[in-house]
Amino acid sequence: MLIFVTGGVRSGKSSWAEHYLTVKKNQANRLVYIATSFPSDEEMTKRILQHQLKRAQGKEKWLAIEQTNDVGKLSKKLQKNDFVLLDCLTTLLTNELFFHEQHGERWQAASFRQYVLEKIIRDLSELQKSCELFCIVSNEVNWEFPARSNAVFQYVRLLGHLHQQIVERADLAVRMEFGIPVAMKGELQ
Repeated sequence: MLIFVTGGVRSGKSSWAEHYLTVKKNQANRLVYIATSFPSDEEMTKRILQHQLKRAQGKEKWLAIEQTNDVGKLSKKLQKNDFVLLDCLTTLLTNELFFHEQHGERWQAASFRQYVLEKIIRDLSELQKSCELFCIVSNEVNWEFPARSNAVFQYVRLLGHLHQQIVERADLAVRMEFGIPVAMKGELQ
């Protein structure tokens, strides 16, 4: 099963996704959390620590894996009955597009952006095939003001393409509004 969760910043996406997976799991399911962020500044470090603390204090135990890029290679570590949460696609795209040392300004080339799009879709497909339930969390950035730089414009455009391809494959697509899940595809159960 593939679940896609999107919404604005701080809309409750991650909390809802974590809760949904813990409610749906049974004794045979292992909870796996793939975190794509890295502590790039003080605010991000604080947010990462808050997420880690929340999961550690929860009733359910999560196997946390920090993977900032190349998430497809984690498929070998997954079990068929795993419930996997990837948080978040927005950060994964940023890392794949801009933050590889060898990439430099390659994001400017349409062929490289297409490569990144296809790579992420391929990696996500590998993860989905390797587990029972796969939930992808992302931010809805298309509601923001129009991009003032080419980098932001290309990023938002690419993220929109990723969202469309994922939702096309998803069994359930949820948009979070003020902490309330709204099913855009499939049914909340």
